[in-house]
Amino acid sequence: MSSLHRGFSPATYAGTATIYPGHDADARPRRTGALMRKFEVAVLRPDLTVDFTQHVAPATPFFEECASAFARGTLIDTVRGPVAIEDLVPGDYIQTALGAEPITWIGSTTYVPGRRTEDTSLTHLTRVTADAMGFGNPPMDLLFGPAARMVVRHARLKTLLGQAAVLARVEEYTDGDRFLQISPAGTVQLYHLMVRRHTTLKVGGVEVETFHPGNSASQQLGEKTRALFMSMFPNFETLGDFGETCATRTAREVIEGLINT
Repeated sequence: MSSLHRGFSPATYAGTATIYPGHDADARPRRTGALMRKFEVAVLRPDLTVDFTQHVAPATPFFEECASAFARGTLIDTVRGPVAIEDLVPGDYIQTALGAEPITWIGSTTYVPGRRTEDTSLTHLTRVTADAMGFGNPPMDLLFGPAARMVVRHARLKTLLGQAAVLARVEEYTDGDRFLQISPAGTVQLYHLMVRRHTTLKVGGVEVETFHPGNSASQQLGEKTRALFMSMFPNFETLGDFGETCATRTAREVIEGLINT
């Protein structure tokens, strides 16, 4: 059985290399010794079997977002009740905005304190405190990684954008009170997951998105980097197989600029 399913925390980095696997001549130049990160992936195959694999990829936000939304211990609502994310496997049905949906993919990596580079996004986590978004919402503290995006709703968004809700990073709402930026002293296993279509699910009452690389991913990646990325998603052949995002992704400052004009 995979170490991902057992909640095992693998070593985060796989040494250094002058040229990383999948390096493109058309990618942004990197310094010698760019850090690499280990990822664990579990994927639901068409025959309903589950494959568990390990991958090594650059320690950059694009790759890290695959596996850094939810901390170990996060409870996910399933058809059989709340289950800790580290105990889920592809094929389990979870409650989403689309209804009960089977998990098709889970990615995992490790936050390691003190490992800071100019590229990595895993320098801190965000704690959302109990009652941060109203009484009982969430009912307990939640710990999110930098990839976590939550649904932001406002009546003006419907008029301005044609949609009542958008997605923004949880970490952008850090305020030193309800949303806290923290740097744990020990390692923290982090996860992200997918269902058949990009959607949202409620975690402790906070509505957050499932994984999606973004609608413009194909324009950001060179050929070899794209191939390395897609090797982590053996259930897909091309980036187009991810489909469209269920809502617009934007930044907190953009949202506040819109609703306050």
